[in-house]
Amino acid sequence: MATLAISLTLSIIACQTSKYIDYIHEIPDVVFPTFPPPDCVTLNDETEIVSMPLWYWRAIANYKIDVDAIESYFDRLREKKNLKELNNGN
Repeated sequence: MATLAISLTLSIIACQTSKYIDYIHEIPDVVFPTFPPPDCVTLNDETEIVSMPLWYWRAIANYKIDVDAIESYFDRLREKKNLKELNNGN
């Protein structure tokens, strides 16, 4: 019982909370996606219909997903930087 009380007391004393988490890992390089070349896309001038293969449509969708992920990543970095500046009084 005494061992439990001591270990609980030590764990409470050792815990420290903070609103800001300073990560120790390095930020990986961001690789920006490239938009797929539109060589396979055709436009019918009479009907004004654009045609493309399904694989190209998927490539455009994947491009959008990748761009959104990078924008979200940079938003989180900006928020982290702003929070750190607020905590430092800058």
